[in-house]
Amino acid sequence: MKKVLVVEDDWDLNQGICHALSKEGYETISAHSLKEAEEFYSQKGADMVLLDVKLPDGEGFSFCKRVKEGRKIPVLFLTARDLEEDALTGYEE
Repeated sequence: MKKVLVVEDDWDLNQGICHALSKEGYETISAHSLKEAEEFYSQKGADMVLLDVKLPDGEGFSFCKRVKEGRKIPVLFLTARDLEEDALTGYEE
């Protein structure tokens, strides 16, 4: 079973994404901050990360960079921000 780490600080959105993925057969790990994401990822790993850009304790771009240094796994960014700069940064990570 593929494991997806969902990093989103909006509790309802996080739970909705996890529920939808679970219904499709994915194992999900829910994190609401970069600190939680770091802890869960280092303990349990993941096959894919759904990552909010703006989190209470920092930006998801830094976590993406750390994840990509260790393994080549897909990272999908979730964001309400629509700045061109954010899109370019996401592609570079």
